[in-house]
Amino acid sequence: KLVYTMKSKVINISLPESLLGDIDQSAKQEARTRSDFFRQAARSYLASRAELDLLYKYGRTQAKKIGVKTEADVAKLVSEFRAGR
Repeated sequence: KLVYTMKSKVINISLPESLLGDIDQSAKQEARTRSDFFRQAARSYLASRAELDLLYKYGRTQAKKIGVKTEADVAKLVSEFRAGR
């Protein structure tokens, strides 16, 4: 689980005006500030990224177990699987 401290730092970012408008509209609908919106967006992205990293790690482990080393190995397994249907 990702844990963050309460100490904050102000940053500057550039966004297209239309994107910022959509963000402001969404934040307003949820009764949140821009900062709250971006904090939650960052947390969500990082959590999703961590889940994907675990999935990729699992995939690499399984590939290693069955001897898959290249894309050609994957293509061969897919072809064999489809032929066996």
